[in-house]
Amino acid sequence: MTQIKICGLMRLADVAMVNQARPDAIGFIFAPGRRRQITPDLARQMAAQLNPQIQRVGVFTTNSLAEILALVQAHVIQVVQLHGALDDPRVPQLRAAHIPVIQVVIPADAIRCQADYPLLDNSHPGSGQVLDWTDLPRLKRPFILAGGLTPENVTTAIQQVHPAMVDVSSGVETNGRKDVQKIAAIVARAHQLN
Repeated sequence: MTQIKICGLMRLADVAMVNQARPDAIGFIFAPGRRRQITPDLARQMAAQLNPQIQRVGVFTTNSLAEILALVQAHVIQVVQLHGALDDPRVPQLRAAHIPVIQVVIPADAIRCQADYPLLDNSHPGSGQVLDWTDLPRLKRPFILAGGLTPENVTTAIQQVHPAMVDVSSGVETNGRKDVQKIAAIVARAHQLN
């Protein structure tokens, strides 16, 4: 069964959209300097309104371990997604605390990824550039596919690559904001394949 994550929620209106579409997970971006970065306070408000069956993922780059743990302990997020070095010391520290970890990697590094789930993306995550699905390593464990996914190409991506989850952000936006119709369409198409 392929799951789907809608990443980069920025407004309370986005929560209403995902509550209606029912993806398996959503992403709150706390990475400094990213266009979709939100504050912990806004994330707390959004988490309180989110359907509890939708998993909450926090997306981080240079954020401190203490900042990440505070968001987990406050029940704002349940899963941590890290963008950074393959040997990021936060990965084993978070796993030792029994916190599920997703690590964004280019396909060539996926086999060496120490996180619970490698997230395969292109070299510019969040850019909307489509990842080359024909040149992915054969992984013997669940992984997440990102990189330019849209309602138009998600079915083909799932059928060709067989990820455990697909992750989309810009592919469900119109003019830089989440689009209720695109979210509904991509969630329905991903779930139809289950």
